[in-house]
Amino acid sequence: MTLPNLVHTSWNDFLTEEVMRELESIERCIGENCNPSNRQQILRFMESDLQKVKVIWLGQDVYPMKGVATGRSFEVGTLESWQQPFKQVSMKNIIRLIHKEYRNIDSYNEIKSYEEIKKELAAGTFQLQTPKKWFDALEEQGVMFLNTSFTCEPGKPNSHKSIWTQFSSNVLKYISKKNPEIIWFLWGNEAISNKAFIEQGIFYESRHPMMCSAKYENDFLKFDGFRKTMSMINWLGI
Repeated sequence: MTLPNLVHTSWNDFLTEEVMRELESIERCIGENCNPSNRQQILRFMESDLQKVKVIWLGQDVYPMKGVATGRSFEVGTLESWQQPFKQVSMKNIIRLIHKEYRNIDSYNEIKSYEEIKKELAAGTFQLQTPKKWFDALEEQGVMFLNTSFTCEPGKPNSHKSIWTQFSSNVLKYISKKNPEIIWFLWGNEAISNKAFIEQGIFYESRHPMMCSAKYENDFLKFDGFRKTMSMINWLGI
């Protein structure tokens, strides 16, 4: 498996000979045709200094559409502007929730739609970094965007899940041991189920951002993790 060019030294203890052999086996299993297509992006989380990580967004599978997966959970690689059309509802709801917190909106019924927020962004009445710069800015502040399945066959969601399961659980165990102070955002049953491998940490949980409704007590748009961490992370990226 191709490692990122700049693997941080905090990962040295993880990358044992056994793990490297496991990665070679995984690479044979996934073959040449996979997302992300850029091999440098598959394990890009290893570029992060684990001692500087403050918050982890724990995703699931990479996006199955060719060219969309970047190795950072929830990031839409084809998105250059928030005004650009895109289909990924989870990303839209993440922006809706961040807007809600920075606008101090308390009522669920008053949460703006993504289309309404786009108009505010266009008018300059709400400010947010452009998509890639936004992810970069959050990463620089100590946010890690982590999936639990790091590749898939194009057009086939979760197609490599079983290939990565053991490796992924060991990654989670290692991170939580290396930095037990990390705050984990666990969205959806899949992410919450991986809590079993996170031996130490601070957890904020909700339903997955894909589907939101006021009827759910633990609905994503009621998630308070962003609000509770605004003193350490500028979620606007500016």
